[in-house]
Amino acid sequence: MNGRRMATAVTLLGGWLLVQVPAKEMKLSDPGHPDAPITQYTKIREFDDYDQCEFARANALQDAMSEGSDAMAAQSSQLRCVKAESLPAARPTPAAKP
Repeated sequence: MNGRRMATAVTLLGGWLLVQVPAKEMKLSDPGHPDAPITQYTKIREFDDYDQCEFARANALQDAMSEGSDAMAAQSSQLRCVKAESLPAARPTPAAKP
């Protein structure tokens, strides 16, 4: 592991991620659970603490509501704050794809 990757791993340890929960599908591995498995979440942004993450999530929802766009509101309502360690490190963000 090179120094940059190690520094990123250390930074994320104990941090929080703003993630996008994928749309609910009819076929879930656990039909009693309201959300898709966390391995399907997409990382949006990283934060040092929960309050910063929650503030960004609330702002995204407020911005979507003020725009009056149902699509933006639906997408923003699917944002969640999760501990960095709960999301698999191998899951790339959309911007990281080649």
